[in-house]
Amino acid sequence: MKILVTGGLGFVGSHLVDKLIEEGNEVHVVDDLSSESASLENLNPKAIYKTQYPVESLFKIYDTQFDKIFHLAAKARIQPSFDNPLEYIRSNGFGTAVVMEYARKYNCGIVVYATTSSKNHGSPYITPYTYSKVCGEDILKTYSHCYGLNCAMATFYNVYGLREPRVGEWATVVAKFGRQLAEGSKLTVVGDGLQTRDFTHVDDIVDGLIKISEGQWKAHNFDLGRGNPISILDLAKLYTTDMSKIQFVPLRKNEGLHTVSEWRKTETLLKWRATKNLKEYIKQNK
Repeated sequence: MKILVTGGLGFVGSHLVDKLIEEGNEVHVVDDLSSESASLENLNPKAIYKTQYPVESLFKIYDTQFDKIFHLAAKARIQPSFDNPLEYIRSNGFGTAVVMEYARKYNCGIVVYATTSSKNHGSPYITPYTYSKVCGEDILKTYSHCYGLNCAMATFYNVYGLREPRVGEWATVVAKFGRQLAEGSKLTVVGDGLQTRDFTHVDDIVDGLIKISEGQWKAHNFDLGRGNPISILDLAKLYTTDMSKIQFVPLRKNEGLHTVSEWRKTETLLKWRATKNLKEYIKQNK
């Protein structure tokens, strides 16, 4: 199959590209390297890359039909979105509209869109980032309703694993704790640490994305989560049981308290279930 992956040099995208190549597909990647997880080190020599363009330039790059489009390119992270909301809305909203219009014009087989579990924290308007991703969801629903496009949404739940962003304040918490432990620094736990997250390994996410792409959908949402949430404090304790090595820091603006996936619907429709174990991953990698 001829497949396009936007954001294919990033954390999840690069793993997806590797799997699609392994399955014998012709894989094209658009990635402007703006994400903190995107890196040329993630290149797969058998894929075809366009790195000089953002996804909004898709019509300048291609004029061909794809059997599948995985739209993973996005401006990510909650807190930075408060400082630059227009950039998030442009990238995640308008960028998604460009992908869907491309799929319509060239009659592509399916679009699978990566969205965020932060929409479940009480309101889709809780952060500019969250809104921008939900805006993308509404675009898929519009194109499905108006044009009959085959498309679906994959809601990610706190993805971890090889190549996850480790550097900077907004590194994923699993990577940040691992880095802080290796540096001999205190593990920084936000608030009281009792907020829970549904951590899901990147290999499970990739498997779910591929299974979604094999169906016919009308902007269905599929939660890709393990369904076994753990508190941030308990996560920190998987790295150290010495409380003197844990530092509590203030809560951050509008971050949700609890996240858990509705994995049962996904299992029913896709016969997919996350299997990787967070505790085993940390044990092997800390």
